[in-house]
Amino acid sequence: MKFIDRGRELEALGRFLGEPQAGLLILYGRRRIGKTRLLTHFLEQKKRLQALFWTATTHGAAVQLRNFSRALLEFDPRFGEMPAPDFTFQDWEAALNQLGDIAEQANRPLPVVIDEFTYLLRADPAIASVFQNVWDRRLSRIPQLKLILTGSLVGMIEREVLASKAPLYGRASALLHLRPLPYGALLEIFGDRKPAERVAVYAVAGGIPAYLDLFTRAPSFERTLREHCLGPGSVMLSDPALILHEQLPAPQTFESVLWAIAGGSHGWTEIARTAGLSENSLGHYLKVLTELQLIERRDPVLSSPRARKGRYHVSDPFLRFYYRFIVPQITNIERGYLTVAVEKIAAEMRGFIGTYVFEELCREWVLAAAATGQLDLQPETVGAYWRVQRGQGVQLDVVAANRREKRLLVGEAKWQPKTVSRRVLTDLIERSQRMPQVAEGWNTEYALFARGTFSEATRKEAERLNARLISLIEMERTLAEAIR
Repeated sequence: MKFIDRGRELEALGRFLGEPQAGLLILYGRRRIGKTRLLTHFLEQKKRLQALFWTATTHGAAVQLRNFSRALLEFDPRFGEMPAPDFTFQDWEAALNQLGDIAEQANRPLPVVIDEFTYLLRADPAIASVFQNVWDRRLSRIPQLKLILTGSLVGMIEREVLASKAPLYGRASALLHLRPLPYGALLEIFGDRKPAERVAVYAVAGGIPAYLDLFTRAPSFERTLREHCLGPGSVMLSDPALILHEQLPAPQTFESVLWAIAGGSHGWTEIARTAGLSENSLGHYLKVLTELQLIERRDPVLSSPRARKGRYHVSDPFLRFYYRFIVPQITNIERGYLTVAVEKIAAEMRGFIGTYVFEELCREWVLAAAATGQLDLQPETVGAYWRVQRGQGVQLDVVAANRREKRLLVGEAKWQPKTVSRRVLTDLIERSQRMPQVAEGWNTEYALFARGTFSEATRKEAERLNARLISLIEMERTLAEAIR
C-alpha cells in the first residue's frame, strides 16, 4: 500500500530536523500503526543526509548492547573494517559516548533512530537513566544530533519516558503520538470501492495501515476476510495476543473483559457478570485497559461523570472486531472452515456497523464539518446521550453541544439501506425533548445520517424544520476534506 496522509507528522519531523540545537523526539503508537514506515519515508526524502537507523529486539540486554555496538561501528566513517562478531562496548554509557563522537564529526544534521526503544526498557529499565545521564552531560550539547526514540508499548512509554518521575521526563524537544489514519484516508486507498464497503473495511481494520493493506490484496470485503485476514499466519490472528502479552504479565482476565465489552456489555454490572468477575474486582481491569488506551469510558453528553451513567467501549476498532467476531469463530478458523466463519461474520456485520461504527463516523462528521466551515455550531463536546428515568428511556445517537452558547445538534444514524422515512425525523425531535437541555429551550438543530436515501416527505419536512440530511457519500466527502 502506498504511503498516504501523515502530512502533519512529516511537517513535525521536518521542523525537528531543522532546529539549530540538538533534539530528542519521542515517537510512539500501537503496534502496526506505521511508525517505522513514517520515519523511513521521511528519511528517504532527505537524500543528502546520512542517518543511523537501528531497531531493538526482544532479546536480552547483553545482546541488545552488542547489536547496537556493532551498528555504531559499521556506521562510523572513521572505521573501514567490520567489527568482530563478538564486539561490544563495555556498557550503554560507552556506546552512547561513541554515538556522541560520531555526531561531533558530522557537518550537517545527523538523524539517529532507535526503533522500538521500549524493548530496551523492558530488557533493562535502568537504560532510561543511562540515556538521561549521557543526554544531559554530552549529547544535548551536540547541535547536529537529532535522536529519535520510538515505541509500540504505549503504556511503557508513558510510564518510563513521559511521566513526571521518569528519567527522560522533560528532555524531549518533540513528542509524536502516532494515531490511526482517519476514515477520510480510506477514500484514497479504496477509491474504487462502494462507500458501504469502505465502512465495512474500517469496521474491521480501523485506521491501522498494516490491516488496511490486507484489504488491498483482494477485490472484495468477504474474499479479503477469507484469504488474508483469517488465513494461517495472518497478523490479524496473532496481533491481539501480542498487544496484550507485551504489556500485561497475565492478560487472560483482561481478555475476558475485552470480550465482554466487545460483545455488547457496556455497563459496570453487565461487564462484570459477562466476564465472570465480581463488581468489586472489575475496577482494576477497567483502569489498566483504559490506561493502555484499549477501552474508554463514555458518558452521556452534558451529564456529570459522577452520575454513574458511563458506558465502556473498546476504543480500538480492530480489537473490537476481533473479540466480537473472530474469537467466537476461532474453532472454525483453526479447523480451516474459513468460508463458514466468513459467512457467520458477514451475517452480523450490518447490525454491528450500524450500532457502533456508523454512529462513530457520524460524530466524526460533526467535528469535520465544524472544522471545514459547514456548521455554524462549534462543538465543545460530541458524543451520544442516553437516559432512563421513571422507566422511560431515551437514546440519541449524535449530540454535539456548545455550553457557552447553549446550542445543540441532535442526530440519528440509520445504517439500513432502505429509504429513510419522514417518521424517523419526527420521532427524533420527539425523543430529544427528554434531554433536559432541549426541554429548557437550548437552540437545537437536527440531523439525519443515512447509508441509504431520504424519502421526498423527509426532505420536505427537513426543509421546513431546517434540519440536515447527510448521506454516506456526503459524509465521506466532508471527512476527506477535513484531512486535506
